[in-house]
Amino acid sequence: MTTPPTPHTPLLDIILPVYNTERYLYQCIQSIVNQEFNDWHLIIIDDGSTDASPEICDSWAKSDKRITVIHKANSGQADSRNIGIDLCTAEYVGFVDSDDRIEPNMYSFLLQTIKENDADIAVCNHYSYTTTGSKCKHPNYNIEVLNHDQATELIIQNRLQSYIWQMVFKRSCLNYHMPEHVCFEDHAVLPHWFEKARRVVIAMRPLYHYRMRRSSVFHSVNPQHEFAFLEAEKQRFKYYRNTKFKYLASIYITTRAIRVAKHIARMKTDRKVIAEYMERIKTVLGKHAPGYVDKLKFKDKLLYRLLMLNTSLFINYIKAEKLLKINIKAEDRNYFD
Repeated sequence: MTTPPTPHTPLLDIILPVYNTERYLYQCIQSIVNQEFNDWHLIIIDDGSTDASPEICDSWAKSDKRITVIHKANSGQADSRNIGIDLCTAEYVGFVDSDDRIEPNMYSFLLQTIKENDADIAVCNHYSYTTTGSKCKHPNYNIEVLNHDQATELIIQNRLQSYIWQMVFKRSCLNYHMPEHVCFEDHAVLPHWFEKARRVVIAMRPLYHYRMRRSSVFHSVNPQHEFAFLEAEKQRFKYYRNTKFKYLASIYITTRAIRVAKHIARMKTDRKVIAEYMERIKTVLGKHAPGYVDKLKFKDKLLYRLLMLNTSLFINYIKAEKLLKINIKAEDRNYFD
């Protein structure tokens, strides 16, 4: 009797959540199929799309055996990513968003960098992709190898940004599900995923094209969305509070609470709503700031004291400051729909 061949396990699983991105989906998947590195398995999670996205995904799966499509009811990007993670069998895992695209050498470069440096995670840089082209603010073609503590400090300081789509992880690092039904789930989960990383490679050459869209959740300007970032930051602090990084995490949650307060105060939103969010932010500051105020930058220290002393005066000051600044971003006009 002939023994059937053992199914091949690819070296890399790529997780692609999809929701109503028919306009950009073909280009996205094509950029994955065009990778120089070809030992991959693409796991597409269709999150209940109501446009032509499901048909596009199925068409690709029929034409390439390395592509698997899962259709499910809409439950959000975090849940889609978690389902994808649970289906992974490869040694390494990458993420792509369905309205973006990647360079042909992205995964060959990141995996080679991991191998050469005996690392668990590799990080590249990205382009901001608008209708006028792709630009990268700080391209860097050097390679830096960090130990666990060095990488953790960069995460807390947000110098290592939580864009999981510009990273490749050893699958054993993905030991914690993303929090569902919240924004900035990648920001909240990243400390857990770096927990077991002995060595992290930072290779900040731009290899990912992040499409700037007006309709993107990232560009939504409302108090709830801004405060969601602070909620994710609170989850981060919860992780670090019983570690040697508590002091650093306390400083940065204080700094980011002040930043969120400034962003919300500038918004063209009902003043009563803004004031309500200020009180919620003051609760966070009251818990974290008192022992760390002296470590803040001079202006942040003044803004903290002003907010804690008089909410209305703080809002007036921030709004007046905004009027004195010319802050029109011309590139916003070039965002995709």
